[in-house]
Amino acid sequence: MEKKYNFLRPIKNENLVRLGRNADGGYVVDKNVVENTNHLVTFGLGPDWSFELDYIKLNNKVKISMYDYTVSVSPYLKEILKYLRRFLTFRSKFKDVNDRLNYLKNYLNFFKLKNVDFYPEKITFPILNKIDTDINKVFLRIPNEEKIVLKSDIEGSEFKVIDEILNYSSRIKMLIFEFHWLNINEAKFINSINKIKEKFNIIHLHGNNHCEKLDSGLPIALEMTFIHKDIQKDNGEYVNEFPNKELDFPNNPYKEDLNFSFSD
Repeated sequence: MEKKYNFLRPIKNENLVRLGRNADGGYVVDKNVVENTNHLVTFGLGPDWSFELDYIKLNNKVKISMYDYTVSVSPYLKEILKYLRRFLTFRSKFKDVNDRLNYLKNYLNFFKLKNVDFYPEKITFPILNKIDTDINKVFLRIPNEEKIVLKSDIEGSEFKVIDEILNYSSRIKMLIFEFHWLNINEAKFINSINKIKEKFNIIHLHGNNHCEKLDSGLPIALEMTFIHKDIQKDNGEYVNEFPNKELDFPNNPYKEDLNFSFSD
C-alpha cells in the first residue's frame, strides 16, 4: 500500500479475537472491551447475526440494539415456499426445505432473546422517510451510563452519520466499521478516519474481497476496528502485514483474501 496510507496502520493489540463466522459477517475485536461493555449497537445486519451470537457468548449480560430496515420474516417464508415447490415437483431434496426451515427457526429464536431489541429502521442523515432514524435517536434509547460498542455495515451510508456518532465518543469504547466504495469515497474516507483518530486508535484492518484493491493498494471495501484512546493509547508498535493469518478469513470464501502491507 502506498506510504500516504500509513496513517491507517493499526497499533499492536494483544487481546484480539474474532467474533462471527469465518466469512462475511465476522469481525476482529478487543476481547476485554467486549467483556466489559453493557451495550452493543449494530447498524446493518442482513441475514447473518453470528457476530452478535458470539458477543453474547463472551458477555451474556450485554444489551443489543440492532437496526436494519431490510430484515424481516418475509424472505425466509418465501425461500421455504420456493424450495417446497421444488421438492413437490422433484427438482429439489427435502433437505433444502429443511435447511430453510432451520434458517427461519434460528431467526425467530435470536430475535426473541430478552437482551435483543430489533428496530426495522434505516440509519441515515438527514431524515427523509418514515423508516429513517438518526444517531441522536439511537443514543436517546440507551441509558447514559452504559458503555457501548458500535458496529456499522450500512453500505456507504456510514459517511453520512460518522460526525453524529463521534458526538457520543465518550460513551463508545470500541467502533467497528466497514467502509464502502473507497474508489469513489476516498476523500470522505480519509476525512472520516482523521476525525475518528482524534478519540480512537486503529487496532485492526481487513480488506473485503468481494471488491478489489485500488492501484494504490487500498481495498475498495475496508473493515476497521477502533478502540478508545482511554483504553489503549498509541504504543508506537504497529502491525504492517495483512490479513492476520490466525484471525482473518475471506469475506467471499471462494476467492483469495486481499493481501496488503505498510512500509516505512
